[in-house]
Amino acid sequence: MLNKVMFFLPSLGGGGAERTVIQLANSFAEQGLKIHLGVCDLNGEKGKLLPEVSPKIELVNFNCGRVMNSISALKIRMKTEYYDCLVATQTHTNIVAGLAKKLAGVNTRLIFREVSTPSKNIKLQGIAKFVLKTLVNWTYPMAQQVVCVSKGVETDFREYYSYKKNNISTIYNPVLDDAYFEKLKVPVTHHFFNDSNKVILAVGRLTEAKNFGFLIRSFKALHDQHVDTRLIILGEGELRGEFEALVAELGLNDVVDLPGFDANPYAYFKYASLFVLSSNWEGLPGVLIQALASKVKVVSTDCPSGPMEILDHAKFGLLVECNDQTGLTQAMQKAIFAEYVHYSDVDFDAHIQQFHKQTVLKQYLRMMESAS
Repeated sequence: MLNKVMFFLPSLGGGGAERTVIQLANSFAEQGLKIHLGVCDLNGEKGKLLPEVSPKIELVNFNCGRVMNSISALKIRMKTEYYDCLVATQTHTNIVAGLAKKLAGVNTRLIFREVSTPSKNIKLQGIAKFVLKTLVNWTYPMAQQVVCVSKGVETDFREYYSYKKNNISTIYNPVLDDAYFEKLKVPVTHHFFNDSNKVILAVGRLTEAKNFGFLIRSFKALHDQHVDTRLIILGEGELRGEFEALVAELGLNDVVDLPGFDANPYAYFKYASLFVLSSNWEGLPGVLIQALASKVKVVSTDCPSGPMEILDHAKFGLLVECNDQTGLTQAMQKAIFAEYVHYSDVDFDAHIQQFHKQTVLKQYLRMMESAS
């Protein structure tokens, strides 16, 4: 009988991984489970998502800064609370959960979540990389299940860590629910939205992974052919200055806008002619799933990992190679001005169902119950 569960993660910053954990935790708390949410740092931006946590959840703030500093406090918590199951997210957090359980000597079952492709996301080299691989291969077999957010992440994880155990599987993130479809309906005003413009939308943090410089250059070539095209990139991040300089250098100030972060980027979908994901790498790009579910046309790089699965080998959208500027320009032109993909509503509904919250919650609940 499943009774008490802890979800454990580094912080409540604004990333997709944190939002997914909050969504899972809130949903299980609503179902009557005793849910504790353990975090290591809530200072400043690290606590940005705190208002989204349900009051039915007991927040456990270890207030220890770095995740590795939480081992002792987590060990004590596990010894005193008798959790049936602990669900940890992100590699270093998973390792700490394994170490804490070992030190506590408790029967708490572990589920570890992997949210990105380690070969692209982890920059360690030499002895640091060796230590990480050693820790993963020592602690991860302690988990009843290692859950990857896409099949691409699962494959990359096995290869990167030379991981041989069979306790690894894929469950997609619960990115679609009733609240999402309500957010789609909210009106948005932007000076690009009018009857004559063809607006391309991109959403994500302004970071290396999202590769918006590649998108801006590809858009320049498209705009040279179609002067009615516009580009909006919603998001904030450390590369804002670089992208603003590129827009100015290419003479695109009047047709490219970077408005910053918007808590409801989904409301923009209904005004856009096309959504583009230009990433170098992902784990499972939730915004691509959400764009697809909104029925806006989509173009994505075939980056590791997620887009190939989300678009089912280009059945539900167009895929291009990473950093293929000509390819992306041509795909955007095709999607807006030429022949886009065709599929049946029956096939689409069956495909998109695997990303719905209720589908994912059932999968996690079965896993947590079998691990308790």
